[in-house]
Amino acid sequence: MTMRTTRAAALLLHAAAAITTQTTTTTTTTLRPLPASVVDANGLVRYFAFGSNLAKSKMGSRGKNSSALAYERRWPAVAHDQRLAFNMRGFPPLEPAMAGIEPSPGQECPGCVYEMSRDAYEALWRSEGGAMKKTPYQEVVVSVRDASGRDVDAITCQVSAWAALRRDGVPSARYLGIIEEGARELGLVEYAEALSKRPRANPSRFLRAVAGAHGVVSLTLYRRNLSHLLAPLRSACFVLTYGGRRPWLRALSEALTAAVLLPTAAVGSVIRLYRSARGLPPIVFGPPE
Repeated sequence: MTMRTTRAAALLLHAAAAITTQTTTTTTTTLRPLPASVVDANGLVRYFAFGSNLAKSKMGSRGKNSSALAYERRWPAVAHDQRLAFNMRGFPPLEPAMAGIEPSPGQECPGCVYEMSRDAYEALWRSEGGAMKKTPYQEVVVSVRDASGRDVDAITCQVSAWAALRRDGVPSARYLGIIEEGARELGLVEYAEALSKRPRANPSRFLRAVAGAHGVVSLTLYRRNLSHLLAPLRSACFVLTYGGRRPWLRALSEALTAAVLLPTAAVGSVIRLYRSARGLPPIVFGPPE
């Protein structure tokens, strides 16, 4: 081990030791102005969901402290001239890409509209990263049609340019499964069947363990505003992600991805042992609940 590597490892241990449990603060929420066309006569906001928010189980944990998010009603709809995209940069190989919606003339994106209070919508927006200085999503208005053929405007979330992949990525089996679940709940059976045939990332237990240990380093650097140091590794993992059904390609993808992540995974394992020996809370990295 070189002196530079030793110093880098020591810096990571120091940074990891400094990570403590997050404190909770109380803030006063000011409601932001929304386009008038997405608010009905009763003051309810029409929000168009297309990703994991299609599922009731997901909306049941979108509120504060993972509580259920209240809404008045929901109904299946399609957004005109839009398509479902998996273009939000995620955390490969566990969660390579998240859903977004992108303009696409002539296409339709199935989903559902939630009618909810302004407070409930603000809570939803914050759960999607709306409270961050640099939001991963931006709000856009889309035209949607309900089962009766009525067209109305609804607000939804489009991936911000800085968080978008250059081309669609491969979602995880876990994430895509939630979208399928929501589609079936809404009676969108054909759409759910189409989703079930899409490529999906489903890493083995070994690769999950390697990625989890690597994630300890990733979180440590992120909390020190040094996550850019791992950008080359993330790019490599995106390229190596395979969501198809050919066993030999899946095995090759896993082997190469594990080889890329093993050095940082080893450092992450050392950080875990160090924190355990010091009686510090563990740094947990994994897919969102």
